[in-house]
Amino acid sequence: MKRFGFVLFLVFALCAAVPARAQSQNPHCQKVAGVLTTNIGTIPYGTTPGTNLGPVFGDLAGSVAAQYKGNFTFHHYWVTKSGDTINFQDATLNAEDEDLLDGGVVVAVRWGHYSSVITGGTGKFQDASGSLDYFGLADFGAATLVLRYRGEVCFNGRD
Repeated sequence: MKRFGFVLFLVFALCAAVPARAQSQNPHCQKVAGVLTTNIGTIPYGTTPGTNLGPVFGDLAGSVAAQYKGNFTFHHYWVTKSGDTINFQDATLNAEDEDLLDGGVVVAVRWGHYSSVITGGTGKFQDASGSLDYFGLADFGAATLVLRYRGEVCFNGRD
């Protein structure tokens, strides 16, 4: 019986020592994460090809599109499943030589090398701020992209 009590005490002590999920210091901010998948540059945008479209899963579920601006710079268009839009500054992938695979046709996107800054939006995201960071793989030969995202969205005094 003493052994059972000691084991039970040890389990509770270990559970108490495990840190809780990271919370934002600002009560109006929330951590977000998920995954998106899309094609690359297959939809014409005016006279310039370079727009994509694909689903987003997770905390910001909906759909995303991005227009390729050149030099690994993209402008994101994001619509959540509730119909709110999220606006972003243009984002640039900082690809290093070791990120370029198969002659640069495939690009490894590492955490910290591709981020986007939130500049507001509509509905819930009006006046929102924050940023998202991405990790995944872009295959420009097959025109496919799969990325994990994580970050924080702040609602500037609104919950």
